[in-house]
Order: sequence, then structure tokens, then C-alpha cells
Amino acid sequence: MVLEKFLKTRMIRVHRTLPRFLFAAVFKAFMLLWFVPLSWAQGPVQPPSFLGLKDFPQARVVFREYHPDSTYVLALSTYKKVGGITSADREQRVAGDVSRRTLELAENYSALEGFEFYRKQLSEFALRELFACRERECGGSINWANNHFNVIQLYGLDQHQYYGVYEVVEDGRVYYASLYAVRRGNRRVYVQLDLVRTPEDSHETLAMNPATFHHNLQESHFFVMPGLDVTGSDGNWEVTVSGGAIEALAALLRQEPQWHIALVGHDYGVGTLAEQKAHSLKYAGKVLDALKDKGISEERVSIYGLGSLAPAGRGERSARVEVVRLPRGG
Repeated sequence: MVLEKFLKTRMIRVHRTLPRFLFAAVFKAFMLLWFVPLSWAQGPVQPPSFLGLKDFPQARVVFREYHPDSTYVLALSTYKKVGGITSADREQRVAGDVSRRTLELAENYSALEGFEFYRKQLSEFALRELFACRERECGGSINWANNHFNVIQLYGLDQHQYYGVYEVVEDGRVYYASLYAVRRGNRRVYVQLDLVRTPEDSHETLAMNPATFHHNLQESHFFVMPGLDVTGSDGNWEVTVSGGAIEALAALLRQEPQWHIALVGHDYGVGTLAEQKAHSLKYAGKVLDALKDKGISEERVSIYGLGSLAPAGRGERSARVEVVRLPRGG
């Protein structure tokens, strides 16, 4: 307030020579020019490079922000308007250091290319997809621009948009990535990548949350069991499954007593197909044994071993177990 009064006294002479409406406009412009250099002088906080992700080649950085010790809302579904309010059906708040970047791609690159550039970098880590959509199934692009990211440049064409939210574990640290790419009507392509680095002492993950399991089985009818680890070689291997993942799946099955599931093992190690199928069946059996220890009836769970017959979704994993919701009577 003191500074404002000082500036007003400095502009008395202008006030006397200009009509009132012109003075108001000049005063606002003067105040803006005065304060902006002050904020620049402090210098922006240099954002850390979470996970060492590289920017898209030749892309122009439109915005880059860093907010330590913040809260970020992950959208785990599309946005819908209900009762005059637009919101995502499923949201999850996470706390941590938030790094955001908005990039405009060079000409002749598509939104899909921008999206895949970052998704492939993320897939080099222990990655869990929490939700993803593409093109018109993502709903209105205006919702992602205005209601989620608050970046107007992201308002583009519904048929040229891609969104994904992922959980990444690296060196025992949990990260969340919210990735969106869109092409505007003027053919410019923008990519938004928001990363949240959770505190070091935070070990709970959304990928091992019963609500996440429920959503995946309800919408996609399957998900890859998190926390499965196979160590060893030449048949001398040990299979371990995260207790948190088992507890979350058991809690879901207790919540939905009519549901039946299949545990489908996959193995991409060396050996014949018969050996791979035998190994993958044991992976699924390991998960079943853990569920039985939690009180889940074996009658509700079927196990299968496909070996390396289903390469889709392999990624960097040498083994995995998928949880599949069976149709009634399955």
C-alpha cells in the first residue's frame, strides 16, 4: 500500500493532464511494468530433472514450473459435467514436489508422437498405468485444458488428444506422471508433462490400492499384478509378491464376493515353451497361495500359465501375472 501511494504521488502531474479514464489505464500499465521486473529479479526456481527425462527434440518450452511440497490432483478418469459441475469421476490427491512442463512441438510432428516420446521414456522404469485414454474417448479437450492442467494452449481437437497417468518407482522412490498431448486447430501440437515426486518416507502406492484394482477390473477387466518379482536363473529362482498388492486384491475380492478371477502367468526367460509355461504357472500359483493365506477361497480363483505366448505388454519385464475378471459362470 505504501508503494502504491508513492506511485500515485509521482503520477499527480499525469493525472492533471489526462482525463480520468485515461489516467486509470496509464496507472494500471505503470504498476504492471513496475512490479514485473521485481519478480524477475528474484529469479525462477530451477526445476530439478525428475527421472532424467529428456525434452522432445527441437520443441519450444512454453512453461516450466516447480512447486516443492505441494499437493497435486491426479485425474484417474475422464471429465464429465454433472449438475453444472465439471469434474473427473475418479481423482486422487498426492503430495510431493511437483515439476510441470508445457512444450510446443516443431512442425510436422503429431500429438501421438509427442505422447509416445515421453511414455516410452517412462516405460524404462518400473511403470504402472493407472488410467489412459485417447482421442474422443478422453472427452472434451477443453476440460483437460481448463479444469485439469489450467493451460489454455492445451485446448485442441478432441480427435487428436492422448492422456495417461502413471506410477513410477525408481530407487525406492514413488513418482506420478500425468501426460497429455493434443493438436490444436491451427495444427500446433502441445505436450504437457506433470511429475510428482513423493516424499522419501512415502511407500504407499496407488497401483496397490483396492480402489485402483476395482476400477481396472470394472473398466478393462484385467490389470498386471504389481509387486511381483522373480529372481535367480536356471530354475533356481524365487518368486515374491508384495504383501501390499496381495492385501489390496484380497480386500477387493472380499468387497465383491460374486467376482471370480483368473491369474495368468507369463514368462519370457530362456528355455523351451514348455518350461516357460511351467514357470509362468508357478508364478500364478504363488499369487493364489498368498490370496488363500488371506482367506480367499480357491474356488474363486483360476490359474493359467502362458509362457511367452502373449508378448503384448511385456515391456522390460521377464515375468508377470495378470489378474483377469472372469464373466459370470467363468
